[in-house]
Amino acid sequence: MTPVPASRPRRVALLTSARSWRGSGAVFAAVARALEARGHRTTALVAREEVAREFSARGVAAAVLPVARTGVRGARALRRALRSLGAEIVFADKARDVRLAALAFPLGGPAVVYCVSTPAPPRDPLTRLACRRVRVTVFLSDGLARRALARAPALRRAAARVIPNGVDCELFRPDAAAGRAFRARFGLGAGPLLVGVGALAPEKRWDLVVDAVARLGAARPPLVLCGAGPLADALAAQARASGVELQLPGPLEPAELVGAYNAATCVVHARPDEVFALALLEALACGRAVVAAAGGGTPELLGEAGALAPPGDAAAFARSLAALLDDAPRRARLEAAARRRAVERFSLERMTAEYAALVEALP
Repeated sequence: MTPVPASRPRRVALLTSARSWRGSGAVFAAVARALEARGHRTTALVAREEVAREFSARGVAAAVLPVARTGVRGARALRRALRSLGAEIVFADKARDVRLAALAFPLGGPAVVYCVSTPAPPRDPLTRLACRRVRVTVFLSDGLARRALARAPALRRAAARVIPNGVDCELFRPDAAAGRAFRARFGLGAGPLLVGVGALAPEKRWDLVVDAVARLGAARPPLVLCGAGPLADALAAQARASGVELQLPGPLEPAELVGAYNAATCVVHARPDEVFALALLEALACGRAVVAAAGGGTPELLGEAGALAPPGDAAAFARSLAALLDDAPRRARLEAAARRRAVERFSLERMTAEYAALVEALP
């Protein structure tokens, strides 16, 4: 469908001080492209060259500023950049970005849209004060909105919107051939296979997944964890010590991830406080059965299209995995429900349309 041009083009800055490419960056890039298609002008303002390169690779203009920390230098640089761009709206990724926007323009200035993507809402005094500059707060789920507004009253000053993340359901789709090619590439055979996608970082709890797979006994399937991070060596050592066949192919491009998801008998995800995991959305869109920790926004995301285990409990996670691996009809039902849920609720078109409507409704 060809986008309908906006009646009033806006200039939008997407501010993220993230130290590496994250799911929120991918969302910002998708939103930026959709806004550009409607005639708006967008620029990503980032703290790191590697993040700027990721935006550029996705067709989004990006500039690097000294905004990795809250401070006068960063605020001045941000003010100059926003004035140069003529920005009317700033999307803020992190609490630090909200603070910088408030320091840059204590009074007046561009409208700030705070996109909350962290499990715990910011409650420090400086951020509470900075939230006075926020015009709209966007939450990824109804549950996150309820919890955040209850725990951080400062967020109630702004209008609240719930806009769940979206996924490209044309790219991420059931593709048996891609799954077979992925298995062949990594010598994974035709038997059961577990796949996880995400940073190899402590908060993701891949150590719990390795522990759970080890508990499956001699028939345990291989595990593939797609991503990069500081725990790669520790996870490899844990897997060797516990007899788990683990492959760490590193971060994969989206087209490669399609193969990884489609190769999986089950996709695994153990972070206990995940707000709204893009990896799980991609797995749903590929029509995969999922076993995930029942914390954060994950139950709301999966609905009836996945199996949930108590967070932080490797034994329970192992039992959920074993039950699903042994029940092919149930996996087939979950696979059908997963694809249907992604298409009906979490399409990229729905997400970007809602962000475009938000932008175009701001005075």
